[in-house]
Amino acid sequence: MFWKKKYIIGLFFFLCLNYINTEIKAQSVAVDSTLLARALATDELLPALINAAVKNAPEMKRLNGGVELASSNMAISKNIIFNSLSLISGYQYGTNYSAINNPASTGGPVNSFTSAQTGFYNLGVGLQLPLTQIINRKHLIRAGAAQVKMAQAEQESGVLFVKQEVIRLYQELKLAHSLLMLSTGAKQAAQLNYIMSEKEFLRGQGSVEQLSKVLDVYTKAKIDHETYFNRLQTSFMQLELYIGTNLSTFLKKGK
Repeated sequence: MFWKKKYIIGLFFFLCLNYINTEIKAQSVAVDSTLLARALATDELLPALINAAVKNAPEMKRLNGGVELASSNMAISKNIIFNSLSLISGYQYGTNYSAINNPASTGGPVNSFTSAQTGFYNLGVGLQLPLTQIINRKHLIRAGAAQVKMAQAEQESGVLFVKQEVIRLYQELKLAHSLLMLSTGAKQAAQLNYIMSEKEFLRGQGSVEQLSKVLDVYTKAKIDHETYFNRLQTSFMQLELYIGTNLSTFLKKGK
């Protein structure tokens, strides 16, 4: 019987040491957990998280780029008619009796020539516009406008999706936090029950079987606590990645 008690006492100290290590690890997020509990209690954090996600989410950046691309294509469709407009210039060298002797005259002898060599410059605007381009211009503009509307609709749909995803991740974070709080209370109660059972056993008022059952309950409570603690950390990091901003920054702003 003595060696059983000695074994139980050693096991008790091992569990206490393990509990202390667990508490030290939990203290590393104690500050954030306090701020998080305060923010989750009022949901004041949710609007800021949604705005950050809409601004920083990669999907929104892609959709915003689609709207800009469609707008640029519509501008090109409006201006494409000017492709047929050109500036024409030239230089001619030769004899032109009428231009030299009577520049203001609109007529004159047809066979009037001169041997004087003269240079002339020509400058003007030319327009070669295919008929199909005129007919299709309004359709090209309508097609460009339709593409802009489609891109804007996709953008609005993307905003809605991002908002829904932030709400889902936020609710998962709230659930994980609540489960962690419950598991913390259950673990503390199981630990206290184990300590009391240990004392009764050392006084000879309990059996090994009873102490073993209490230890099983305490062990399960610790496992549940670690599981929910990990779940909270996972939800926290997933939300941070999605909004593209450090979540602790929002928590500290809400102090």
